[in-house]
Amino acid sequence: MNTQLSTLSILVTLLVSGNVAYADTDAKQNSKTYKIATRLSDYTRPITFTPTKAIPANGAVTENIVTTTQNILNKEAHFLKKGIVKPVGEDQFSAWELVSDEGGADHDQTAPNPLTYFAAGSASSLLTQVERSIKILGLDVEDVKIESKIFFRFDDPMTKKWSGYTDKVISNILIKSNEPPEKITALKEMALKAWAVGEGLANKTTIDAAIVINSDNWSGMTVHGGKVESPISIDNGFTLTNVTPDLKFETMEVEEDLAFGMMNMPNPMIFPEIAIAESANDAGRPYMHKIRAKSLTQNYQTWELYADDSRGYSGMDKAPTSRDYFTVGTSFCLMSQLAINKLLFQKQGVEIKNYRVEHQFNYQQDNFMTPTMTGHLDDVITRVIVTSDAAEEAVNDYAKQSLRMCFAGEGIQNETEMETNVYLNGKIIK
Repeated sequence: MNTQLSTLSILVTLLVSGNVAYADTDAKQNSKTYKIATRLSDYTRPITFTPTKAIPANGAVTENIVTTTQNILNKEAHFLKKGIVKPVGEDQFSAWELVSDEGGADHDQTAPNPLTYFAAGSASSLLTQVERSIKILGLDVEDVKIESKIFFRFDDPMTKKWSGYTDKVISNILIKSNEPPEKITALKEMALKAWAVGEGLANKTTIDAAIVINSDNWSGMTVHGGKVESPISIDNGFTLTNVTPDLKFETMEVEEDLAFGMMNMPNPMIFPEIAIAESANDAGRPYMHKIRAKSLTQNYQTWELYADDSRGYSGMDKAPTSRDYFTVGTSFCLMSQLAINKLLFQKQGVEIKNYRVEHQFNYQQDNFMTPTMTGHLDDVITRVIVTSDAAEEAVNDYAKQSLRMCFAGEGIQNETEMETNVYLNGKIIK
């Protein structure tokens, strides 16, 4: 298996010619070393639309999360990028700059890949709803964690029909408690109804998508060279990110990492992303989680991240929220597809100079912290911003194919199969 290449390494090998320029002179002169996670005192808001915060009513709580992304030019890491993520109008939640990378046979992954952020956010968000439901129901629970596996698929890779899908999300809730099974079943049902991320995956979501070509709105978004030197990010003395040993599940098998030969790219190509979310046991931030997640693809790292969903508690947040991770993971996923297609279209004579993605996801929970709490993802704004001297039709084709290939976006736009089980003291409740 060591002689075989991972997904994106194959693409780079096939598509990147030896004379592709690393960066322009300005990018080389302004090279920067990035942390994977950095708290920001201010942030660059999306500039292709005006971010808005929904006005909550009837006991509802809204979380309107915006992202802006851009490339980090690096001749060894062709998919290195950064994103800024922030809940709109939420003073208690910080803006964060997160960095994403892919792995490969010739490149050690230096930051979590997009779908690791996506899977980590999904698992952590469900854990938050389970913990809140435990509090609402007044249950005595010794321990709770989430084991998650999300299956992604590429159809017709390396063709004009290339498309990406989120096929299935498996979420297992593991509980240690002396409470009777019927109460744990009620807990599961309450948590699922409140899980806005899960609702957004399970059902079709309205997406306001647009492609912006050769806009002048690139102020403050100049692309520079850069790298990530360490997997460790520290904020106020707290370690936010690191790599960790491979995961072992209690409730599911963990597949071998996907690997395949250069000339034998499978169709369809299916691989899972796995995650474990558990409490960080922080007394001051009760909805603070430690998440470990990995793409089951050869030469990808297992990443440890922290999420802080402690809404309404005093003090400064310690980490991005679970929905921050889920949202920016979607943005990063689209950025990766834009990178792949830039190379593909270059082979067809279509030169793409630059691109980035901006998003807003509108999450809402009705009847917050009550037995009838209900979560939903109301709508999504997606903007693909491209600069190119090519014909507008060709640039539109480039952006549309990238949108079609984005696993995460497809999972939100369409109905995704959801399987959620609950285990009480090691035994599944049926």
